[in-house]
Amino acid sequence: MIRAYIRANQHQDSLKMYSLMAENERLEPDKYTFTFVLKACTGLSSFEKGVKIHEEVVKRNLENDVFIGTGLTDMYSKMGDLVSAWKVFDKMPERDVVVWNAMISGVAQCGEAVAVELFKKMQIVCFPQEALSLFRDMQNEYSQPNNVTLVSVIPACAELRAVRLGKSAHCHAIKASMDFDVSTGTALVSMYAKCNLFNSALNLFNKMPLIEVVTWNALINRNNGWCASRLCLPGQSQRGHNSERPACRITFDVLERGHDYTIHAYIIKSGFQSHKLVANSLIDMYAKCGQLDVSERVFEEMENTNSVSWNALLTAYSMHGEGDRALLVFSLMEKRDVEVDSISFLSVLSAGRHAGLVEEGRKIFHCMRDKYHIEPEVERYACLVDLLGRAGLFSEIMDLLKTMPMEPDGGVWGALLDASR
Repeated sequence: MIRAYIRANQHQDSLKMYSLMAENERLEPDKYTFTFVLKACTGLSSFEKGVKIHEEVVKRNLENDVFIGTGLTDMYSKMGDLVSAWKVFDKMPERDVVVWNAMISGVAQCGEAVAVELFKKMQIVCFPQEALSLFRDMQNEYSQPNNVTLVSVIPACAELRAVRLGKSAHCHAIKASMDFDVSTGTALVSMYAKCNLFNSALNLFNKMPLIEVVTWNALINRNNGWCASRLCLPGQSQRGHNSERPACRITFDVLERGHDYTIHAYIIKSGFQSHKLVANSLIDMYAKCGQLDVSERVFEEMENTNSVSWNALLTAYSMHGEGDRALLVFSLMEKRDVEVDSISFLSVLSAGRHAGLVEEGRKIFHCMRDKYHIEPEVERYACLVDLLGRAGLFSEIMDLLKTMPMEPDGGVWGALLDASR
């Protein structure tokens, strides 16, 4: 019954059954009972209950059993208590691939700051070196890694730029015919790309028979743009039944790198132009490429816009010093009840200072506080100082500096110095 509840994800009921079993003196829990109960504690994230079960295990002298040891290691690892997980793992006389995976996954998935703090108690102060050390020990004990092991340890190799060990993991994957497994392949592609071995990443990517969206993203998110445009061109996305076209996220990442009309044409062909994220990126890309008219056209053709879209257009005008247009857009945002935030104010103030719109800049700055109750950050003060400085209003700048709720930073002082030259 306990196992049936576990399989049905009814963890609370399985613990209730265990409690009833414990109350019956004629029934003796065995190693399988504790293994399932530990899974229930893990599923419920019930650390306190898990510790009590561990105490029962110790009382019955079952701690060295490989099944229970694996359950305890997995439970402590997933709950972030790597010290307890390590203690259980280290005491086990025999360790199979499952318990190795539980320990490696726990170390590899733990945040660095947390891991350092926990491992100090074990006189280990490095991460993710410990995950790699466990992997080496696993190899020495002739436990063959499986795809769970590899998917856990390969990101650790990438984090440390441990290319040699990463290639060793790749060799294990090839020997075990796991290199074309989507999870393992994606981890390897990401590792090679993160280590700046883009040819290796692309070669492996091209050999994979099935590519998921996450695989596309792993390659594009990590490269420096040299192969991004090729990956999103028509014909490159028709591989594997799960990869009919790259994800919207991929297109967004490519656009951030400043690719041209080829990508835009592919966006239209693939039907991505209706995605706000992609359209917003197009506005930003064309503005950065000096094609403000195209940015405006993309915005006008959007069926549905949000505050990010309007802010993207405001930022575009700010880049090109189009103060009057930025003020017009800001006014439209207010009339159409589009959400105005601190980014909106930063963009319109920046545009106003480039155009020398002193009076308008003052109104916008005070509007931010008085109407929208947004406390100006230091960057906004720097914009206003720059605007007033260009107009030679130094006495007003000094009054403004006295009222600042924070200490002026380098940006504020820099704006003042530039204006005084």
